[in-house]
Amino acid sequence: MADYTIDDKKWNNRVSQITTYLESNDVGNMKAVLEWTMDEGTNNPADRKRYWDNLTNMFAPIPNSPLGATGRASSLPQVVQDSLASLEAVYAEGHSALFATHALFGSVESKRGAYSTPYGDEETYVGAMVALFKDRMTASYKAYEKQDTSQKQWDGTLNKEGLPEIVIPSREEKV
Repeated sequence: MADYTIDDKKWNNRVSQITTYLESNDVGNMKAVLEWTMDEGTNNPADRKRYWDNLTNMFAPIPNSPLGATGRASSLPQVVQDSLASLEAVYAEGHSALFATHALFGSVESKRGAYSTPYGDEETYVGAMVALFKDRMTASYKAYEKQDTSQKQWDGTLNKEGLPEIVIPSREEKV
């Protein structure tokens, strides 16, 4: 027999994408059907893949769909994805300003490797810097999830100032 289960964490993460979308988008009569389908999936873990298929089919013709064809869905909880989106915007803005200060950033900065070429333009440079930042922040969140105290940790939230609070591992002094 086929397995149609989706674990609670993954299901809740997926459903939170839809509920976040519904808070700021009018989907008309479809809202009641979406909510019913999400409730049924929440209450029937053994059939969640079937309910998820229904949800993705309902969103297929919707422009700006939260379930759009963006590749593999993130495994990060929605609150972490929202925090990262906020931070990435600030990080991109800062690196755009940095790039604009001097031609050096376009002509010298490049990916690692002996044969890599400089980024050249602002969009490419900023995109690369934001991707590296996102990778580091995601790694810090994953270390937090695994309770790996040997790595930097971030709980995925932002403080009142909109900043992440990163826990730096303590360095043991060698005698």
